[in-house]
Amino acid sequence: MNQQQELIHQLSRQNRLLKQTLGISAAGLAVLLLVAAKPTENHGKFSEIDVERINIVTPEGKNEMVIANHLRLPEPIADGKPGKRSGPQRPGMIFYNTLGDENGGFIFDGKTDEKGRPVSGMHLSMDRFGGDQQLSLGHYESGGTMESGLKIYDRGLKKDYEDLYDAYEKAAAGPEKDALLQKWKDAGGQQTNRLFVGKTRGKSSAIILADAKGKPRIMMLVTPEGKPMLNFLDDNGKIMQSLPQTDAGASPAAK
Repeated sequence: MNQQQELIHQLSRQNRLLKQTLGISAAGLAVLLLVAAKPTENHGKFSEIDVERINIVTPEGKNEMVIANHLRLPEPIADGKPGKRSGPQRPGMIFYNTLGDENGGFIFDGKTDEKGRPVSGMHLSMDRFGGDQQLSLGHYESGGTMESGLKIYDRGLKKDYEDLYDAYEKAAAGPEKDALLQKWKDAGGQQTNRLFVGKTRGKSSAIILADAKGKPRIMMLVTPEGKPMLNFLDDNGKIMQSLPQTDAGASPAAK
């Protein structure tokens, strides 16, 4: 094969390679365009992850649930306004309604005090729309005692009492401040326990019914020793009547 034929052969081979390369590139570009035209959904599978906070959000970015450590748990939100979470910082899980307001959650903690006794608890709560918790299920340990049970509460809507408490905090001590506190209570600002079902810190199993002020009025108890009793209490917490019959005017046996 002379030099001219060899040159023609090399050029022909390079032309074929160029066509093949262009064909592969065009096919790859078509695939990329098809993938880009479709909505993407990322789906990951992990055996283990370390994370400080997880936000479960709607497509619009609103929180539906947040799981976080004690430093990153969000502040409560009611009527679209953030507030302040009371007590020590704790880890947990917060639930939100479609407006973005908090409507319940789960928090927990566990440590020991200076005497080595447990200071621990778990608390699951359900809030009313536009207000605070109305029902909770919890276990609490402190000072060498324990309480476990279901509680039902009374409390009004935050929009009805929040401004009154702000005014109360800013007011100087005196009759005006006292009047604002009463208005706050009348508007439903003070949370009161209405029902408890569980085991008391006095180790009695109990059902306790309270009035709108949170004062126990009926207590059904079984003491750790197995003694059953049913107490009816007056507004001052004194027993009016007890079954089986006991001396009237005594204080309730279990707290």
